[in-house]
Amino acid sequence: MRMTWDQLKHLPVVTRSGDAVGYVAGFVFDPEGHTIIQYEVRRGTPLARRSLLVGSQQVVSISAERMTVDDNTVSSVSEKTQRVPSPEPTAPTLAATRKITAR
Repeated sequence: MRMTWDQLKHLPVVTRSGDAVGYVAGFVFDPEGHTIIQYEVRRGTPLARRSLLVGSQQVVSISAERMTVDDNTVSSVSEKTQRVPSPEPTAPTLAATRKITAR
């Protein structure tokens, strides 16, 4: 099966047990091997989005309806992202600026 980026983009991602993980938002491509190494999966609400990188070896299947990943994918990725300290806020975001000026 072949898929275009338009077909892959926004494809729902679920675990083998059926838990929703998020949706495909991008990928990391190896130009030397001509392969996708990781998929960027976004999850959360528009105001609190998080991106996860899912290794291609963690993908069980991809169909026109969904990407299925191993059950332990989310916990292993979440543990890695929790160890990284969050950056200090520097400047207001565009959304925050709009709220301030709209008042």
